[in-house]
Amino acid sequence: MKYIPTQLTFLIICCMLCFTSCGSDSVYEPEAGRGVEMSFDVASETRATPTVINEFSVYGDKKFQTGNMAPDIVFNKTSVVNRDGVWHYDGTQYWLPKHEHSFVAVSPSSALESEALPQYYGSKLSFVYTMPTYSGKEMQDAQDRSDLIDVLVATHRRLYNEGDKADAISLRFGHLLSMINFAPRLDDKTIKEDDYVRFHKIEISGLKKKAKIAITPAPRLENTQTDDRIIEFTEHEGNDKLTITFVKDKIVKNGQQINLFADNDALIMLPQLFDASSEATVRFTYSFKEDSENRRQGSISLNGQEWKTGNAYTYNFKVDKVGLSLVTATIQEWDLLDIPGIEWKVE
Repeated sequence: MKYIPTQLTFLIICCMLCFTSCGSDSVYEPEAGRGVEMSFDVASETRATPTVINEFSVYGDKKFQTGNMAPDIVFNKTSVVNRDGVWHYDGTQYWLPKHEHSFVAVSPSSALESEALPQYYGSKLSFVYTMPTYSGKEMQDAQDRSDLIDVLVATHRRLYNEGDKADAISLRFGHLLSMINFAPRLDDKTIKEDDYVRFHKIEISGLKKKAKIAITPAPRLENTQTDDRIIEFTEHEGNDKLTITFVKDKIVKNGQQINLFADNDALIMLPQLFDASSEATVRFTYSFKEDSENRRQGSISLNGQEWKTGNAYTYNFKVDKVGLSLVTATIQEWDLLDIPGIEWKVE
């Protein structure tokens, strides 16, 4: 077949347009040494517990802003460590113009060991988390945390364009688990003002101890970047029981209220929902001053309650000669426990 010059020129132009279109979603790689290097930082450490973040594992991917293809993985359980105040990882990665970059970080990295079955795809990290087994183990004064991993997570999503100021990825870590405390108040006008009640033991039954967790950076919406995240807990398993005996009884004077655990000793538990049919309970063993040999037991049902990720719950309840009754559950963000005024109550 013969082509006249006009047809040949048209054919060449069409081929060039087709090539440009097909390459529009291709990965833009900066020349070595001329790209903007990615770096990490930790925005702030949680103030609720003496948790020190000195290492974490990061997952990350990049996607052309108008592309429909799955993101390309850039970081895959990459270790990031702090050396003399600077965060380091092996190799070098670069910001790519016109690409959306997403990151999920977990500390400590031990939470992602092989039995956790970590998987990362489509900017979502999923893994299995398992609490220690407490059934048949009677602890004294506080929860045994020797085998407990207090997991902290952070996410970041950013659209990077040519000429943008690429600051360090400042990861804002937050607690993944829930913190639980109990605050009894003795309020009984039938006893003397100087009377008190002693709490000897607490038992929590019906606890789930295993779940699958999925963490995804939230969509940017109209913003160029966000640190918000979506966390899902599914496939809960287990039926555990936690028992703590107080070596030195917790004393609550008439007309007063105390927390059974100090903030740093409050119980760290797996986030979970206790449905309406749940038989999960919190049982207290206690006695009154003038009748210390006669130990009583009273229970509070947990059905209908929910422990959400990153929240601290204090269950306020009243005790008198009749028994125990739940009053309110005070909820705070775990990271903000020491900031006054940030709380709300659920009746």
